[in-house]
Amino acid sequence: MAAEPANKTCFVSNDPADQASIIFYDKDARGMSGATQNGGMSHVQRVHLSVGQYYFRFCDSQRFAKDWQAAASGPWWADYEVFIKVKQAARRRGTIQDYANKVRSSRLAYAAKLFFAIPYEWGDCGSLVIARLDVRLDAYKGRGLPAFYNRDPSKADKRDGNADYIPFQDPTIAQLYVPGLRGRFDNIFTVIQKGATASFA
Repeated sequence: MAAEPANKTCFVSNDPADQASIIFYDKDARGMSGATQNGGMSHVQRVHLSVGQYYFRFCDSQRFAKDWQAAASGPWWADYEVFIKVKQAARRRGTIQDYANKVRSSRLAYAAKLFFAIPYEWGDCGSLVIARLDVRLDAYKGRGLPAFYNRDPSKADKRDGNADYIPFQDPTIAQLYVPGLRGRFDNIFTVIQKGATASFA
């Protein structure tokens, strides 16, 4: 009999103490944790991740430098197939390379921002973690939705140029929202490689 997912109570639980978190994770995966829809995914479904497979997380470089494990414990991840598509686009698409140069970003980091619709306010994708899954784990999987830059000038990041982010409309590009990693990352993943995203391009 297969073991239960390590984060099962992030999806379903009979314990009343878990209900608020379950509701939050479901809304957050759909971009609805705030006052208005922003980012998140459509066509959301719960999936089982594959033990032994590699998963990829783009992190904000400043947060990564401060505490890489905290940065890596966020919920947004990609599987191998999607990561390869992002990497190939970074290498082959001249427009991505041109814009990356303008904002002084690596090609791969900027490609990730475009594919996954990540405003600079949320992170620069300047660091990357590749990790092997060691235990059973579930995730929400879906297609990315538009993300909007902060309309408050005091909070907006100038690098976004007052532009919203529309993810690439490719049905094969799926995102993963993996709740429940904080405080137990080492018990769930083995880090294969981590560092500046530019070094992976």
